[in-house]
Amino acid sequence: MAETKKTTTKKTEKKTEVKLNPSVWEVPYNEDLVAQAYYVYTTNERKGSAKQKGRGEVSGGGKKPWKQKGTGRARHGSIRSPLWIGGGVTFADSGRNFSRKLNKKMARKATTIMLSERLRNKELEFVKVTATTAKKIRSANDKRVLFVTADDKVVLLLRNSKNSEVKSPNKLNAKHLVLAKKILVDEKAVKVLEERLSNDK
Repeated sequence: MAETKKTTTKKTEKKTEVKLNPSVWEVPYNEDLVAQAYYVYTTNERKGSAKQKGRGEVSGGGKKPWKQKGTGRARHGSIRSPLWIGGGVTFADSGRNFSRKLNKKMARKATTIMLSERLRNKELEFVKVTATTAKKIRSANDKRVLFVTADDKVVLLLRNSKNSEVKSPNKLNAKHLVLAKKILVDEKAVKVLEERLSNDK
């Protein structure tokens, strides 16, 4: 049975009723799954741009510094050996790939867990976000707020705000919900979220 939530917002001064799908909004908390999803999302943001030159990439060193035998010194084939100052790096980092994969079902599950947890803790509200109310909310908020909406006008109004972050219901993930202090979900985005997150495919 779908549950109906009644919410009141001072910003809009309107009482709204939203029918919620329990499979999205009443999911038990699973700390391990949320931690795993958060780790994957943050790890995938690493660029892996570190770069050193190996002995084959350092300029020079094409000529053998001295003959193989008869000098009394150790044999060397190039002055760009890692043993030499100015030589290449022994195990050069040529740009590592830090990306990790997360199963789609696990990613959706982690998102539903965080939505449910935020709603239980009263850190998530449902509002009718329009271009007019978005301006009021933007000027009134002194804490960072996450807006979940698909309204392009609202996105344009809030995308450069220091106190707010806007995410589409199709792009929302567990990392966004973990970092947000307060979450405002547009009523029009509820159905989109439920269709996306309750899909088992």
